[in-house]
Amino acid sequence: MYTVAFIMKRKPGMTLEAFLDYYRDRHGPRMVELIKDRGLIAYEHFPFDAAQTEGRYLASEGPAYDAVSVYSFETEAQAEECWALPEVIEDSAAFIDFDTMVTLPTARRTVFMFG
Repeated sequence: MYTVAFIMKRKPGMTLEAFLDYYRDRHGPRMVELIKDRGLIAYEHFPFDAAQTEGRYLASEGPAYDAVSVYSFETEAQAEECWALPEVIEDSAAFIDFDTMVTLPTARRTVFMFG
């Protein structure tokens, strides 16, 4: 299995609300539609919690990043084929600031899970 996390910010000039709406209502369903039959095993969203307005993990100017997406594929090659699809690139470019995005290939290691 190949799992990758994308840590992202919204495009300059886009509000956090518009970013989160697009991410949830447009991008998520669109990615599933485009890549679900191309080796995708799991796809999870971890958006910034807009209800969190203060606390030790939030900078005074707001979140450093707006969301994390985690994709798992059968193989790395399948993931790479998906990222090259023009429709995936176009939809992602509509709301993600690619210049600040962090891509992190991961290996899952569960340290603790309740239940």
